[in-house]
Amino acid sequence: MPRSPSPRRQHAVVLGAGMAGLLAGLALADHFPRVTIVDSDSLPAGPHSRSGIPQGNHAHGLFVQGLRVLERLLPGISSDLVARGAVPVDIGADYAWGTIHGWGSRFTSGHHVLAASRALFEWAVRQRVTALPPVSLLPRHRAEGLIGTATTVTGVTLRNTDNRRADTLDADFVVDATGRGSRAAHWLAALGHPRPPTTVVDPHLAYATRTYKIPYPPPPWLVCYLMMTAPATRGGIISPLEGGRWIVTLGGIGDDQPTNAEADFLPYARTLHHPALADALATATPLTPVTTTHTSANRRRHMENLTTQPRNFVLLGDAACCFNPIYAQGMTAAVLGADLLHHCLERHHGPDGLAAAYHRRLATLHDTCWLLSTTADSRFPTTEGPALTPTQRILGRYLTHVIRAGTRDPHVQKTFLNVVNMTSRPSALLTPRLVTRVVTARPARQQPGHSWPPPAGAPRGTAPAPARATTADNATTYWSPPQT
Repeated sequence: MPRSPSPRRQHAVVLGAGMAGLLAGLALADHFPRVTIVDSDSLPAGPHSRSGIPQGNHAHGLFVQGLRVLERLLPGISSDLVARGAVPVDIGADYAWGTIHGWGSRFTSGHHVLAASRALFEWAVRQRVTALPPVSLLPRHRAEGLIGTATTVTGVTLRNTDNRRADTLDADFVVDATGRGSRAAHWLAALGHPRPPTTVVDPHLAYATRTYKIPYPPPPWLVCYLMMTAPATRGGIISPLEGGRWIVTLGGIGDDQPTNAEADFLPYARTLHHPALADALATATPLTPVTTTHTSANRRRHMENLTTQPRNFVLLGDAACCFNPIYAQGMTAAVLGADLLHHCLERHHGPDGLAAAYHRRLATLHDTCWLLSTTADSRFPTTEGPALTPTQRILGRYLTHVIRAGTRDPHVQKTFLNVVNMTSRPSALLTPRLVTRVVTARPARQQPGHSWPPPAGAPRGTAPAPARATTADNATTYWSPPQT
């Protein structure tokens, strides 16, 4: 239940109406009587792609823990998504997980995600958030800067994208959720505040996507993922969408990048380290042209490292930390970050210390995703960025053994998938029992190029368990709101 607003908490402004911005608006609606979400786009009335989300046409994912927290924040959202065509997917039974070492073991995990388009996820969340009394949308306005001093932000400057007219909005709190192209560092510098240090790890990945009609009969899996791990420099995924469609994304590093030529799409798929994906496409009907994206760098803006934090201003989602999209971590990080913002607002009733506490906890939240993503990317010869630390080198070699062991040992594969989906802490991969299983695992008898995905451990397509976390779930779950 929303608390009575503080005199210093009257109006909050969110810059960006993507998933991070909408969820920021949701968090703020419990603490401010007015919340304005600003976006440069004309926001569509239905689940349609839009120009302000350049990667919106590519495959997206929401990890198990991200879906659980989203369900807690918006009860019933999972059912809403399924009713609109999202496909429940068991991460163990319904995935064909192909690596250069073999196929990952398949088993009934009991953990489900929902496969759907980015547009459907965003639209369903937007419908729920904008129905809240405090929340209003201001479309077709581009954020151009901050108003305030080097110590305190008091509003934002905007420009109407229709008539180019400048405008301002006073605000008691501002969230930058403008994505990986955030200009927060420039805006802060214009106020006389130091820029946050930035770390970039860029593997020079490009990826190409198109949608297909699912053929009949369909393959014996819902998702086929050919993992791109060094030395393999190409990979791809087929995942179901609403409306009986597949979304197919192919990715490549450096000179192995795919093109946007339709005639090249299937031949490129045939160059991956297993023919399963290309063979599935051979009987499917393409529905769209090929869309390509070359923006894939991991980028982290270290607000937590600033000696002083401007009051009333925070970053959320890709504006704070964006990952190589091939690992599908972005939407989950946005959900967990919004949950964190809500808890920080509850514990800090005034502006002093709130931004610093939030950014410090947000950095901790991002650490695991950043470590996994950049460690994997740093093993490619094309990657630009800081050299691997000794810890990352050891972790990279060990994860290779974990992935290889997962092709023979369902327990190892389950633990690995639980860590990826943030339902287990990374330390679960380092228990004596798990390490023993990893180092003693027999190699796969066949390599992916000569074998086919193993059968699932149980019938596919069963209805998911309720996504809302129970008390028992919370006892063993990786994500829980940190104390601030």
